[in-house]
Amino acid sequence: MIIKGVHYGLTLLYSYILPVINLDECAGGFIFSIEYGELKGLECRFNESTLETTCRVSHQSVSSLDRILGLEKHWLFREVCSRLNIEKCIANQVTLVYEPLYKKIVAYSIYLSRNTDYYVNTLKWVREAVLKKYIDSQSYIPREFNAVRDQIDNVVTNGKTPLEEVLGLMKIPGFGVKSANAYLLHVYGLTEYAPIDRHYAKLLGKITLISKSACLRNGRLYCKQCSINCPYRHAQSRFGVLNGVIQSLIYVYGRLKNPRKTSIEEILVGSREYYIDEFEELITKVKNVYQV
Repeated sequence: MIIKGVHYGLTLLYSYILPVINLDECAGGFIFSIEYGELKGLECRFNESTLETTCRVSHQSVSSLDRILGLEKHWLFREVCSRLNIEKCIANQVTLVYEPLYKKIVAYSIYLSRNTDYYVNTLKWVREAVLKKYIDSQSYIPREFNAVRDQIDNVVTNGKTPLEEVLGLMKIPGFGVKSANAYLLHVYGLTEYAPIDRHYAKLLGKITLISKSACLRNGRLYCKQCSINCPYRHAQSRFGVLNGVIQSLIYVYGRLKNPRKTSIEEILVGSREYYIDEFEELITKVKNVYQV
């Protein structure tokens, strides 16, 4: 299976499925493979200069491959470029990888990414949680996770709908509105939802956050009762189905601008400076076209 035009380094840079993926640097790019779970054995070789990826496919279903490789949502990133009318558009190279079969992994990743470095701590914590069922760490985040892990497992296993799952997860201490939006985006590919991180909040210019209790009381994540200044209502109203797409692109830009580079980030994106100008043009266009 050969995929053309997708930069898997930029795409995996913001993926909550990254804990199940093994990365091996190779000439011109890297090899990424799924180490465990339902899609274990999928292996792809990505070339950064040609944007060509060759995947070794065995028993995986077509629908799962389309989701986990970002083929299903790639059109939305191209749609951003079309609406912004950018000739050489970096968003064309990015996509969203997601897969409901890995919703437990994503829930763990989101919970364990709070107030810590995702690449330094979260990845190893999630892998330990999956392999050992327990995280041996004195940090308060893993300790809190160990206390609520069974609750997370119960919700994601027994939830009948995506909304029912996130409302159940939000009853767990430490899983708030931001986490719920990230879960819907990265588990089910529901791009009208997007977590409001500091990068996205800066673009939106809104600071009045919706309360977790209001969401639980109303049984939904987007309602007209929210304050007009709520960034979640503002973002969904402004961007619609492109909400999660634009947030993802802005997050990637923020990671590229970060002067600290982990070894994993070095493998994913060989030359950050090459992409930064294109992302800056993209974000400037978003501000002008959508008047944010």
